Amino acid sequence: MSAPTPTAAHGQVPRTQHWATLTPDALEDEIAANRRGERWTVVASAVAAAATALAVVLQAVTR
Repeated sequence: MSAPTPTAAHGQVPRTQHWATLTPDALEDEIAANRRGERWTVVASAVAAAATALAVVLQAVTR
């Protein structure tokens, strides 16, 4: 799921169209947004892996 795209202020281009302009500022904004998304994915994956490992260890200990 992606976050909802905020609407643009009066007289500004919406974010979804802003990056498509391929201006250096627009591309830098898109790269920064992608970096944030990738960081969140890495953190969520690490938490899921830790939870899975904990569940496996607890299952093995309780048998």
